[in-house]
Amino acid sequence: MALDTLPALITLLIALSIATERAVEITKSLIPWLDASHTVPALEARRRAAIQTLAIVFGIAIAYLSWPLIAEVLTAPGAAPRPRGFGSVLALGLLASGGSGFWNSLLGYTVSLKTLKSAEARERRVATARVTVIPHPEEGSIAL
Repeated sequence: MALDTLPALITLLIALSIATERAVEITKSLIPWLDASHTVPALEARRRAAIQTLAIVFGIAIAYLSWPLIAEVLTAPGAAPRPRGFGSVLALGLLASGGSGFWNSLLGYTVSLKTLKSAEARERRVATARVTVIPHPEEGSIAL
């Protein structure tokens, strides 16, 4: 995979993730036991595990069904499309099943990196700033 296909791959993963999450939400709404939180910790743990299992199954199924598009995105221009490999479908399905938790984590890392870079730039500006004294005729000098 060429580096210039990375934005397309990320877009593809986001689309797969959204489709997976929608499929899970629709299924949850059809099964009352999955839709409502439980006060008993053991039942809630089972419910969450069932939802994660659904997300994995749907993620893999959607990646499998979307393979013609995926192969086109992952193929370098002028090269032959990649055959459908179970490992590739499994990996993309698992990434898609991460859902909003996966993307929120990725977004959190990106925002943290941006904040860090912004703070470093601010420190460089402060370190290179000089105090300029402008004489004021009536009140003395003003430091900027």
